[in-house]
Amino acid sequence: MAMAMLSPGGASAYEFRLVPSLAAREGYNSNIYFTPQDPVDSWVTKVTPGLDVSGKTERLDAAAGGSLTWWSYSADSNLNTYDYDVRGRAAYRFTPGFRVAGTGAYRKESSPDRVFEDTGLVQNFQVDYRQNYTASAEVALSEKASSTLSYAYEKLEYPDRPFQDGTNHLADLGFAYNLSRFATETKGLLDLGFGRGEYEGLTVYNYTLTVGVFRAVHELWSAQVDIGGRCTTSKFDVLGQREESTDTGWAGDASVKYTGERTNASFTFSSNIAPAYGSTGAVLRTTGVLDLRRRFLHDFSGTLSAGYYWNQSQAGQYSFRTIDEQSALLRPGVRWEATRHIVLDAAYQYYWLRNELTGEVSVQNYAYAGATLSYPFFD
Repeated sequence: MAMAMLSPGGASAYEFRLVPSLAAREGYNSNIYFTPQDPVDSWVTKVTPGLDVSGKTERLDAAAGGSLTWWSYSADSNLNTYDYDVRGRAAYRFTPGFRVAGTGAYRKESSPDRVFEDTGLVQNFQVDYRQNYTASAEVALSEKASSTLSYAYEKLEYPDRPFQDGTNHLADLGFAYNLSRFATETKGLLDLGFGRGEYEGLTVYNYTLTVGVFRAVHELWSAQVDIGGRCTTSKFDVLGQREESTDTGWAGDASVKYTGERTNASFTFSSNIAPAYGSTGAVLRTTGVLDLRRRFLHDFSGTLSAGYYWNQSQAGQYSFRTIDEQSALLRPGVRWEATRHIVLDAAYQYYWLRNELTGEVSVQNYAYAGATLSYPFFD
């Protein structure tokens, strides 16, 4: 519906883009199954045609797209397969003080060497299907106060291991108040969160309350800190009996951002209950993530991503089995915008994972180079 409203021939004041693309990447992976012993290395070829369409008016901002990915592994032709994803988003501003937005995505993933960078968890299962949907509303309560209500739904399915499927709901109500009377470019924050994770024989409820502050130090630097508490209740079905456990602790996050003319950087630290993808249940996840980008020339830039992740859960706490894993990611890369339509990039990725229960360590080295061709229409 949004695309029809934004398509050429509609309202006179709009921006409309149609962008087909083709990306190709060749890389070498030292441990495609991410095993602690007897690693299997492979050359990995990835080819991805895609299509994105977007449009914007004074009130409506919408986009939709999709891609098809072909994988080829020199180590084992049985791993050669196709993945796909479709996605969309839309936002509409009814008044200057009221805006609603929503997103949706559905994708199939089957590469054995994939990792979830937001979680630090490795997914070496053959196939999974994931769908994500979000909805949010932002309203200005006064000249200084505003509120945001949001909801997110996620469903993850493993056809070969249905007992590890999971569904997650997350609702959030946030308030912000401008404290410029006491400090310039500063906001006070209050956030109420509720999460529900549904797994085979287990339901995890997580309630959070945090208070925080946002401060734009000056035009280049900004920082935000939210800290508070959580109450987590897990309900297990064991041999037809319902068992319940309750756990409390602190929750929060902190971030620092730098936005310069040639350099962008951000660092984020967080700790809270989150899904343990690939396992039945949830974990207490603590993460620290750094992203850095430096534009050396007009068309040439370098990037650096680094992350630390710690996922923990005692058996019978948030999951059926004990989970205690620490992992780290380091990925430097370069990007060259050769022309307006051609982008070349290359990177090296190092991923390290330690199972604290067994002491086993898995290491993966992955180096790749690729090119992306895109041509925007109606731009």
